[in-house]
Order: sequence, then C-alpha cells, then structure tokens
Amino acid sequence: METHVVYGPREIEPLLKTWLPKGLDLIIIVGGDGTLQGTVSLLATEHAEQVPPPILMLGGGRTNYTAAHLGTDSRPETIIEKALTQPSEFDLAEQYCIRISQAGHPDTFGFFIGGALVDHVIRDCHHYRASGRGKLRQGRYSTIIRVSQLGVLGLLRRVGYRSPTMHIRAEKLGEMKGRVRLLVVTTLDKHQVTVHPYLPRGEGALKLTAITRDAKGFWFQLIGLLRGREQTILTPTNGYFSGAADDFSVTGLAGICVDGQEYDLKPDLETRISTGPAYRFVSS
Repeated sequence: METHVVYGPREIEPLLKTWLPKGLDLIIIVGGDGTLQGTVSLLATEHAEQVPPPILMLGGGRTNYTAAHLGTDSRPETIIEKALTQPSEFDLAEQYCIRISQAGHPDTFGFFIGGALVDHVIRDCHHYRASGRGKLRQGRYSTIIRVSQLGVLGLLRRVGYRSPTMHIRAEKLGEMKGRVRLLVVTTLDKHQVTVHPYLPRGEGALKLTAITRDAKGFWFQLIGLLRGREQTILTPTNGYFSGAADDFSVTGLAGICVDGQEYDLKPDLETRISTGPAYRFVSS
C-alpha cells in the first residue's frame, strides 16, 4: 500500500496519472469532502476513459458530509485494516456524482452543492478561519463557532446578506422563480444522517431543494423539511421547490460551494446541474 500526503488537486493529479494505468484495487482517501471532490473531478475529466477503482472515503476533515452518508466517517484505523484484510465484509455502493455546467466554465463535479445563503455561510467560514490563528479560528470546532456567531448576527439582522433572484426548472417537477434564501443539491441518499432536506417527489439521481425568502410558513415547516417530510404546503407556489430529477437548470447563480470548495459563476447565464458519472464506494 502506497501512502501520499497531498495538498489539493495539483498534487493528486500526478499520483492518478502514475498509478491508474498500473491498476489499482482501491483508493483510500483520509481527508475532507474537498479532497474527494478534487479526486472525483480529475477522474471524471482527465481520466474519464479509465474505469476507476473503488474508493474508501474516511472522515479526516471538519464536516465529512460524504463519509457520513457512506457510514465511514469514524474509526479510520479499524476500517482501513478491515478493508485490506477482510474486504468481503464491506459492501460496494455505486454513487452518482453531480455535474455542474455553465458556458465558458469547465465542468465541475461533486456530491453536494450549497447555494444562496448556504454558499454565503460556507464562504464566510472560510474567511473566518483564514483571517486569524488559535483554536477559535483554526481548531476543529471553528466552523461550528462561526456558524453560531452568524446565527446570532442573523437574529440581530446584522449579517448583511441579500437573497439572489433565481429561476429553477426541472422537466417533471415544474419551475419556481423568486428570491432564493436556501439552495442545496446532492446525489447522496439518507444514511446515518439526521438532516436530509429533500422531499420524496420526482425521480432521478439528483435531489434539490430551494426555498424562497418569502416562503409561506417557513419557520413552522423548517424542522419537517430538514428531515424530508412531505407536506401539502411545500409547493413552488408557496416558495418551496424540492424533489428528484436527472437534471435541473438554474439561472441567477453567482456562486456555489461544491463539497465545501468555492466556485464563481455568471448569474445571467443558465447553470445546468445534471447527473455525473457513477463511482463505487466502500460502505459499512
């Protein structure tokens, strides 16, 4: 087993270029969601002609969103030992990724998209961590600390955030236009997580939820929506667009965070969010 320490896609690419042609039985990633996002993006673009080996994603970052869905976000030493010595005890789960396309930009791939206020909060947390030292800014719980601070500032109306106007469309789910407060997209299923805000509507690998600033009964519906509970009030007419499809189109996106990585877009151009390639993951 070869072990390599990497700092971003530029250091991941030479490793994939060297080892993929030789044949790999397993890629083990101990890192955050961004490390997986960088690896998958390279596999989907620079090495699209090759069949990728299974991936074991272990939680080594601050959020570990993808690893939590796969059930591999804890006990990394035990999981690695089992994967290498008793591989038959693990299941392989096929997992589609998301493809984000906009004219003039290379396609981006990942497993979770945060837009609108979610994008704003993630970028703010990045800035918060980069603007100082010490446990409060660089420690393991720095993200939780900053999100809590933003929550208090939001209650005091001092966040300084303005919801962008978006037009969202999906062939079988319809469309919605308005000032969007929250936008989230994933291909991950509900597994070992309590927050999964996607309604059981439509059909497809992608799941998207967008909520306008003026959504009817937002605070009363929020807890149920975070768990994906169906309610008759949760319709596009009332400011809720949620369900599954193979692709969505969104106009008005100026920026998104894909697995925690920041990407800037042109809001006047259509952004296409579609189903990307499938990868095999070790799951428990």
